[in-house]
Amino acid sequence: MKLHLRGDKVIFILVILLALISIMSVFSAGSYLVRNDPGGMSKLSIFWEQSRSVLMGLGALIICYFIPIGWFRKLAPFFFGITVVMLILLLIPSMRVEINGAVRGLKIGGATIQVFEFVKVGLIMYLAWAIEYFDGSMDKLTDYLLKLLLPVVAVCFFVLPNSFSTTLLLAAISLLIMFFMEVKWQHLTLTIIGALGVIALMFGVYHAVDAINHEKAQSVGFFNRFATVENRVQRFLSNEQDSVIDLSQLSAAEYARYDRETRQSDNAKIAIAEGGIFGKGPGRSTQRYSLSMAFSDFIFATIVEEWGLIGGIVIILIYLIFLFRCIAIANRCRALFSQALVLGLAFLLATQAFLHILVNVRLLPITGHTLPLVSHGGTAYLVLSAAFGIILNVSKALDKQEENAAAAMDIEREALEASSGRKKEDDYEENNY
Repeated sequence: MKLHLRGDKVIFILVILLALISIMSVFSAGSYLVRNDPGGMSKLSIFWEQSRSVLMGLGALIICYFIPIGWFRKLAPFFFGITVVMLILLLIPSMRVEINGAVRGLKIGGATIQVFEFVKVGLIMYLAWAIEYFDGSMDKLTDYLLKLLLPVVAVCFFVLPNSFSTTLLLAAISLLIMFFMEVKWQHLTLTIIGALGVIALMFGVYHAVDAINHEKAQSVGFFNRFATVENRVQRFLSNEQDSVIDLSQLSAAEYARYDRETRQSDNAKIAIAEGGIFGKGPGRSTQRYSLSMAFSDFIFATIVEEWGLIGGIVIILIYLIFLFRCIAIANRCRALFSQALVLGLAFLLATQAFLHILVNVRLLPITGHTLPLVSHGGTAYLVLSAAFGIILNVSKALDKQEENAAAAMDIEREALEASSGRKKEDDYEENNY
């Protein structure tokens, strides 16, 4: 039996390419983990762990590919509600997982689930549902505020204390969705002005509290990431170098923070510079031994070191092609939900990818965003693979609709031709009676 694969075949190919790149890159970049793991982790265990993540991700993609698209429309508000509950559960000390001073994971059944990955997709699904469900009833500012903006603000409020960059990403993706789905520009303009004002006010309050009581400012949970954001931006703008810092004088906490916010960026820059045009070759990276996040936050730098400028361009082209294919899919959609959903997921994956790349080449301060479907990770790979599956699902539905429409046209044409043939026979018999 011939398998008829519907959906955008180019995106299918891109998913497979990213999966192969992920396994090879994480296997190579995992040397730091092997070298510094007291439990004796091996490169082979890293290979199998990432291979398992890829297979689980492909499984999630296939499931989302075959689920009827109407189910996503019905379940969107419920899934969004679940993600909000997950954010609230992060407030419970016994359930949350804190890494590098930020709480982003939940402990469930011995496993750690990265909540923010689910929140990204959940918010996009809600906006797609709301734009379609409330279509024609959001001309008034109050309707826009309650039906679209309030859920976005609520999510950002919960995310902000633990990830300032994720908050900005969610806000930017939400605005992009609403802009391209033709929400009134006056509403969006007021939203942007209001958001900038709120950010300025929060930093003002933080500095006021810090001036009065520095320790209290650092201990207030809502301001947890403000100092980190300012330090990263200041280091990025000042281009601080290792040579001006006496590492022996730093405490363990200060060295850990320095390692996350400065040294890794420096090593990533060295890795990219050493890669040249053609790279050192697969598995020959040297910076992976000192770049502690080479397998996740700085995996693009490792890829460029081993595969050179050519490899870096290939990665960039993969995400650009994916984005343009998704825009083409969205343009074919007649349903507002499908159109907004495809655009939102495409913007999420592409924006996160380019944020990762720009941080790695030191054109942006450190944000902590991984490279979608390439970096090491279980939850992120699973959720973002599901996002690819939803996009392919919409593409498959469009192909099926077009095939049915073409088949209907063929039937109608054949009927017209048959009718015309019978009329000619009748005319001939009538004229030759």
